[in-house]
Amino acid sequence: MSRLAPSLYVPIAARDTRAIETYVGAIVQRRGRGPRDNALVVEAHEPEAPDFRMAIWTLPAATVLHHPRQLWVHVDFASYRRAYAQAFPGVDLSGYVLDHVMNRRVARLKGFGYLRIVPISRAANSSHGGLSEGWAVTGHSSAAMRERNRLSKASVQYADLADIVKMLSMEGGGGVMDNVNAAQRLVAVPDQL
Repeated sequence: MSRLAPSLYVPIAARDTRAIETYVGAIVQRRGRGPRDNALVVEAHEPEAPDFRMAIWTLPAATVLHHPRQLWVHVDFASYRRAYAQAFPGVDLSGYVLDHVMNRRVARLKGFGYLRIVPISRAANSSHGGLSEGWAVTGHSSAAMRERNRLSKASVQYADLADIVKMLSMEGGGGVMDNVNAAQRLVAVPDQL
């Protein structure tokens, strides 16, 4: 697989609020208790222009990827559904779950303090979590990866194709990551197929 196009660089995890302000956008609301900001409403920086030759940009759900207003929460914050409803009062969340794009256990192992929250369909949520997140937890729990993550200077993590599929509320498919594999066609430029 080749790398994703710059228009698909979607931040999903950040080390701290400084990283959010640098790589995601301006923090316009902060909610928290004590010294920690639990929930942050962020007005996102202007993203790279989409390459409309890619099929992904024809999907109405693709607007979630670079939504101009985003909710980011501390990895240990539990009341993110209420925070989302306050940040987006007009959004009907029936039929949706709010999900951290990156698994919280993985975020902790990688040293990320803040995660992006997005609404995804219940069906997509139940078909994504277990397999790929289990692989990530196992992989990042090894001694070698713990040390690598400790030394990492990465301020943010961008979505991979599996994360993008999840954000688009696409179900995981019948086999091992079938829809993620099929999604390769969504992000390819036609002459590269």
